[in-house]
Formats: sequence, structure tokens, C-alpha cells
Amino acid sequence: MKKMRTINCYFILLAFLAVSLATVPTTIAATDGEKKEETTERKVIAKINGQPIYEDQLSGDVNKSLKKWKKYGMRQQTPELTYRLQTKSLNKVIDDELVIQAAQKIKVTDLDKKVDRKISEMKKRYGTDKQFEDHLQKRNLTKQKLRENLTKQVYVDEYLIQKGISDPDIPEAQIREFYDSSPENYARKETIKVSHILIKVDESAGPEEKEKAYLKIEEIRKEIIGGKDFAEMAKEHSQCNSAAGGGSLRYIERGYMPKEFDEVAFATEKNTVSKIVETKFGYHIILVTDKMPGGIAPYEEVRDFIKKYLQKDESKKKLAEHIALLKEKATIEILLEDPSTKE
Repeated sequence: MKKMRTINCYFILLAFLAVSLATVPTTIAATDGEKKEETTERKVIAKINGQPIYEDQLSGDVNKSLKKWKKYGMRQQTPELTYRLQTKSLNKVIDDELVIQAAQKIKVTDLDKKVDRKISEMKKRYGTDKQFEDHLQKRNLTKQKLRENLTKQVYVDEYLIQKGISDPDIPEAQIREFYDSSPENYARKETIKVSHILIKVDESAGPEEKEKAYLKIEEIRKEIIGGKDFAEMAKEHSQCNSAAGGGSLRYIERGYMPKEFDEVAFATEKNTVSKIVETKFGYHIILVTDKMPGGIAPYEEVRDFIKKYLQKDESKKKLAEHIALLKEKATIEILLEDPSTKE
């Protein structure tokens, strides 16, 4: 089993999972969504069980790769390089198409509801309906085409679950072994979960302006001590960007905030409101809601993250094995022309 090589693996693992734990494969809907309207001019470069794959389906991936080559000094685009990049992209499209074709043979209950749910989730991510529609327009997607793509994705999601490829079971002993093999990789610094309320004061402000700001935050603190909700008071009074989130700065390490802030925040008892703190930004009051001591994160704390990491790794292996089986049974015609074979 491979060990993670970074010293502070625990926090890198958190970041890794945040961006990469999507259902495998993630490219299916996106690839299909970039297809242009079929015309007689589209060039067929492969057929998968009779289903044509067009050259323009590879263009987005190939162009992205070519930009990287140019960035690293490529002076002239050659037919040989384009062919290599097209071949690489085509292999991914073939894999996706094989899974899509296999998935569409299964029965999916409540299909329309599941597609509607995916569309609702997408709309939430983009905020307003206008932002959502702008996103579709940028990707040259109609609502009908989006629905078709998401319908395919629902079939794929269900298929991968049925085949035991998504979220495979990971034995507890394997998770524990992964942790025990290098617990030092889960080293972490002392962190606290903190919220604050800031009343700004410019560093060049005079005594009168400073006193006015101090009296204001002092009154806010009294109201919180008297029973007012900290988050609501932050939303109403704080002059920090964190105000909309109730003043939350989430988990922070020493050095994230000014030294004067850290000294008070890390010394403040959990679930108590701090004294008033002055920094270069102005006056703060602080609420600490959780404390995580430095050292090695205990197994119980990182178990779920390790499990998800191992599940993702296992899913990739299972998917690759399954696609290999699908290829054995499939009829695949590659029509992409190799420039090196031309006279």
C-alpha cells in the first residue's frame, strides 16, 4: 500500500477530498455536453459498438494540452503531436462511451426525479437562475441538452453503484493499517475554531475616533454577555468580510491573524467571549467554539477521511478493470489517421 509522502498529510488529505471525491467518472456529462450539433461535415474518428465518435469531441481536451505545450516552449504544432494528443483524448472518450452504453441497459427508478435533483443542485452551486443560465450559455448547452447529459449521468451513477464500483466497502483493518503505517503523516499544528466581531479603526485615527469605536464594541460585548447571539451580532455590527457568516473564520492556526489577536484567541476558553482586543485593523471581540491541540491527529478523527481516500483509490482500480472487460466484449473501430503512416 502506498504511503502519503507529505509531512502534513492530514490537512492535504482534507483539501484533496474537497475537490476530488466526485462520482467516477466525472468527465462523462462534460464531454458529451461539449458536442456540437450533428452535421454531415463532422468527421468520424472512431465507432464504439456502432456509435460514432467525432473529431470535434476531442478538440477541447486537445487544445488545452496544446496550450500547455506552447507555455513550455513549443514553437510549432506538428501533426505527430496533435495525433498523440488526440489518441490520448480519444482513449478517455472511448472509456466513457463504453460505460454510458453499458449503463443505459439497466433500469433506473424515479429517473426524472433524480435528474431534477441534479439540476436543482447545479442551480444552488451557481446562485441565481441568471448565473446558472450564463454558465449554460458559456458551455454552449441548452437546457434540453443539459437534461440529456444529466440523464446519462444518473444512469452511470446507478450503474457504478450496482457494479460495486462507487463507494466500495473498505475493511476497518485496512483503514487502520493505512493510519498505523505512518501516523506521523497526520501531524498538525494547534488550531482553534473562531468567530470575531470587528469595529474598524484606521491606524492613523485620533483619540476621539478610537474611543468612539471602543465604546461601540464594548457595548456589543455587553449585549452578547447579556444573552444576545454572537453570530447575529456579528452580522449586524461587524465590519469584517466574515460578518455575513456570523463572524466565522473557521479553523485557524497561529499566524493567520495578527499577533495580538492570536495571543488572546488561543488563550480564550472554549465557548467564552474574549476581552476586547486591539490590532492594526481595529477592535475585536472573539468567540472560540472548538480547540484542536497540536500533535498527531488521533485515528478516530481522521478515520472517515482515510476511508474516503481509500474508497476513491479502490473505485479507480475497479473502474479500470471493469472498462477492460467492457472493451473485450465491444466492437471498437479506430478511424483516426496516423500522420506517420502517410507517404
